[in-house]
Amino acid sequence: MQTAERSVAGDGHDAPATPRAAPALPWPVMVLAHNEERHIGACLDSIFEASAHREPEVFVMANGCTDATERIVADYARNRPQVRLVSIALGDKCNAWNVFIHEVVAERCPDRDVYFFMDGDARATKGAFDVMARALASAPHAHAASAVPVSGRNAERDRREIVEEHGLVANLYALRGSFVQRLRAKQVRIPLKLEGDDGLIGALVKWDLDPQRNGFDNERIVPCADAGFAFESMSLARLADWKMYWKRAVRYGRRRYEFKLLGPRMRAGGVAALPADITDVYDDARALPLRWEGFYTWPNWVALRAMRRIGNDGRGRGESRG
Repeated sequence: MQTAERSVAGDGHDAPATPRAAPALPWPVMVLAHNEERHIGACLDSIFEASAHREPEVFVMANGCTDATERIVADYARNRPQVRLVSIALGDKCNAWNVFIHEVVAERCPDRDVYFFMDGDARATKGAFDVMARALASAPHAHAASAVPVSGRNAERDRREIVEEHGLVANLYALRGSFVQRLRAKQVRIPLKLEGDDGLIGALVKWDLDPQRNGFDNERIVPCADAGFAFESMSLARLADWKMYWKRAVRYGRRRYEFKLLGPRMRAGGVAALPADITDVYDDARALPLRWEGFYTWPNWVALRAMRRIGNDGRGRGESRG
């Protein structure tokens, strides 16, 4: 809605009304948080430094938290009413993303021009939202804008990869509002338990939501070298970080295998072929070969063995019901 101001001309008559644009709506920011009591405060602080031109409207999707994350967010919101806590019992980042797209957007922030997405252990660099919004405005063909890492042992390599390959990672990215509307209209939901949620989102963007007809169009994602995110790097001097590194390597192995399962399904059946739960298609992991990658062959083997076991258990339950 527009308001108008009237002024009196020098001859005593009313001058024509001067339209005054309504203030821009806040930018919605979804933050995925599962047991992020150590990082969520810094994440929220960074969001309020990420734009000099638009207020954020922050939705912290606290999923399955058993630590102090929800209390910290609630306390933060007392001083920053732009922050909303969305408490979800199920600890699953994909389910939390689905809840935001299909419930929170519809009820609390529909029809916005841009939506931002972050992980609760990441921090946006100053002005990052402004950079990403401008990038989308200047690239009407694009559906998404992606940020690049400014921390981590391999930050330079990862930055280069995102820029050159037009990649998108969950730490920080933006989706055009019209694309979010199409996700909702097509009832697109990320499969539960999927490891590579950001990889699938990036693929959906490049496919323009139609993998049956379209190949990857890299121009659908505009990488923003001047928009960054930081996170706490692992240290090889800490034993706990070695354990985390191993678990991450196994998850990355599983991520690649899951895409091997999803790709053919989606090219044949479109977004409607996405399973509700990624483990529903694990039975087909029996046909996947082991990826040989030096040291990483071991976590690949662990990931593939676990997927085959889950698929075999599911097949056994199905046969017993039959």
